[in-house]
Amino acid sequence: MQFIDIAVASGYAALCLSLIVLMNPVAPREAAVEARAQSSLNSAMSSYIERVGLPFLATAPDAAVCSSAAQASNATFALDVSLQGEGCASVVAPSDPLASSSLTLDLPSRSVVIEAWLVRQ
Repeated sequence: MQFIDIAVASGYAALCLSLIVLMNPVAPREAAVEARAQSSLNSAMSSYIERVGLPFLATAPDAAVCSSAAQASNATFALDVSLQGEGCASVVAPSDPLASSSLTLDLPSRSVVIEAWLVRQ
């Protein structure tokens, strides 16, 4: 009889712990923060591409493209552009970004990879 009581109590405890984990309000908030960060990052990348334009990325000298990426970066947003596999030397990827994204553009004259990170504050 004690064995059945122990088994029922253990099952009830496992059920209660599972419900606590499922109903944890922190997990949805963290997911919302991550989704908002990724959305902000994607918006910042789109703004950069709209500002400089695809013709600029396709034809400008490497130094000009690297300079434009450095100007677009700030304390919370880091941007690196690689042209034909060669990245700008001035940008270092943050060690623990809040969000990261990469976009490859195969333009007629060259391949451009734009990488961006949202830096934790």
